[in-house]
Amino acid sequence: MRVAILADIHGNLPACEAVLDDITKSVAPDYIVAAGDLALRGAHPRETVELLFSRCNALIMGNTDAYLAGNYLGGAYRERDHWKTELLRWTRDQLGEPLLQQLGQMPFSLRYTPRKGQDLFICHANPRNLEESLDPTLDDHAVRRFFTHLDAAACAFGHLHFPYRRRVGRMLIADVASAGIPRDGDLRPAYGVFTFTPKGWRVQIRRVRYPVRKATQALTARRVPGGPLLIHKLVEARYRHHNALMEAARRHSGLPPPGPVLRPPPGAPGSARPAVAAPFENGPPSEVDPSTLPTDMDGTVTGAAPLPLDALNDLDG
Repeated sequence: MRVAILADIHGNLPACEAVLDDITKSVAPDYIVAAGDLALRGAHPRETVELLFSRCNALIMGNTDAYLAGNYLGGAYRERDHWKTELLRWTRDQLGEPLLQQLGQMPFSLRYTPRKGQDLFICHANPRNLEESLDPTLDDHAVRRFFTHLDAAACAFGHLHFPYRRRVGRMLIADVASAGIPRDGDLRPAYGVFTFTPKGWRVQIRRVRYPVRKATQALTARRVPGGPLLIHKLVEARYRHHNALMEAARRHSGLPPPGPVLRPPPGAPGSARPAVAAPFENGPPSEVDPSTLPTDMDGTVTGAAPLPLDALNDLDG
């Protein structure tokens, strides 16, 4: 059995199309699952959700799907005058009532059972709720509390937008990262492929290229509320504690520390990189010029290649 899982698409239609095309052409899974956070924060929420409902065998709920459906609100989406509230309203208007009802009816989780006692459990953030991230820097005790009640051989999840795997007792758990807004230093959309073998479940992360500029330009052209901030986060592609996350992911995968990164000398071809603004919290940045994005990330979907989780390394993206 082979299950392809994409999560955290966030209304990024070009990235979603690239991932689904690669799944169809290169993976040919038995099942395709969308693991939540389908629409909010992107320029094409309706088109993305309609595509996912048409191409996936199953879809489960993420926290932002619950916000859109009106099940509950979290974080700044509860604040009346915050830009996220305006974004929520805009996205709901784009989706329309029928799709909002479909989002609200999606299940919390699902299972695939290739053999008795070998279940693959799929959820959005963790097996207990839609909000808490399974950060790779969490110690074993903190992680185990999310899985004490779960009877499964493997667990796939997203929410953190950062790929890694680790063991919780005999259970394999893996974050399949984000197909819409990656945050591991690589602009390429990511998704996970779980394959059941005679030795149990194995997981692989695949990355694909897609037209980044098309996604950023759409956020501006469609006047998406908070567009400059959303573009910034899409291009930034990492958290403040990126190095700690990468080191923890390597440790869980049993990898050695990375070697020195060789860079071309100043003035050499390819030495210049577009500057990325520093992270901020209190307000949106100045608008990012999409023409400054790396050109090698702005093309049609070509050369899609598997990236096993045990091949994680620093990527300039």
